[in-house]
Amino acid sequence: MGIAVEVFLTLGLISLLENILVIGAIVKNKNLHSPMYFFVCSLAVADMLVSMSNTWETITIYLINNKHLVIADAFVRHIDNVFDSMICISVVASMCSLLAIAVDRYVTIFYALRYHHIMTVKRSGVIIACIWTFCTGCGI
Repeated sequence: MGIAVEVFLTLGLISLLENILVIGAIVKNKNLHSPMYFFVCSLAVADMLVSMSNTWETITIYLINNKHLVIADAFVRHIDNVFDSMICISVVASMCSLLAIAVDRYVTIFYALRYHHIMTVKRSGVIIACIWTFCTGCGI
C-alpha cells in the first residue's frame, strides 16, 4: 500500500508554495540578484516542476483508477510518458543546479579575490541555460 493520495497532494502543494516563495523573494529583493541566488532560483524552479509533475500525475492516476476519467490506453501511455519526461527533466535540473551551487561556493572560497570576475551574472545565466538545455535533452 502506497502513500495516501491526500498526503501526497498536500506535500506537493506545500512544496509548490515554498518554492514560489523562494523564487518570489529572489525576484523581489535586489540584494539577491547575484549568481549564487540565480542558481538557487534555478533549483527552486526545478523542485517546483518536480512537485507539480508528481501532483498532476497523482491526480490523473486517481481519476483514472476511480473511473472519473475514462480515456484510451494509448492516450494514458502518452500522458505517462509526458509526466515521466517532466519528472526526469526536473530531477536532473535539480541535481545540476545543486552542482552549480557547489561549484559557485568552491570558486567563492578558493578564488575569493577573483570571484566577481570569474562568476558574472552573464556567465551564471549561460550556465543555467546550459543546465536546462542539457536536462531537456535528457528528458526527451
